Amino acid sequence: MNPADPAGQPRPGRSLHARVFLTFGDLVVVANHRGQPWFFLLGGHVPPGGGVEEVLHQVLRRTAGFEVRSLDFVGGVEHLEPAGGTSQRIDVIFAGAVPRYAEFGSRLDDIDIVTLRPSRLRSVEFRPARVGRVITDWLTDREPRWYTDGGSAHPTDGSTR
Repeated sequence: MNPADPAGQPRPGRSLHARVFLTFGDLVVVANHRGQPWFFLLGGHVPPGGGVEEVLHQVLRRTAGFEVRSLDFVGGVEHLEPAGGTSQRIDVIFAGAVPRYAEFGSRLDDIDIVTLRPSRLRSVEFRPARVGRVITDWLTDREPRWYTDGGSAHPTDGSTR
């Protein structure tokens, strides 16, 4: 149950999630629930007071069996759930490289870790939907961006380039 605002109206729920995509040479590493046609980025919910990088390191250890030494901030995706609803969800996205020593693959039975060529990212289905664009934009110029339900992508420094 969401607490009410001072006017007595319910406040929409808010949640913060940390996500990561990995690179493996010239390929991008993403995840897929076995049997589903869509892809997603590994990650998880960030609890109040929790750390974004801590969540990502835990997820990578549990899912892939390795840690990434360095994470680059890619940007964020802000949207309402369900689509057009009142619950706000923010996914902060990071990028990292698969370590050379890592054995590549999923440690979980229901999740596949797969590689995609960057040229395919916009033609496959992601959840949330803008993730393919987030990755390809960042790979193009390494500029962090913030994406909203309005579809706009803008630099996080507030400029209007």
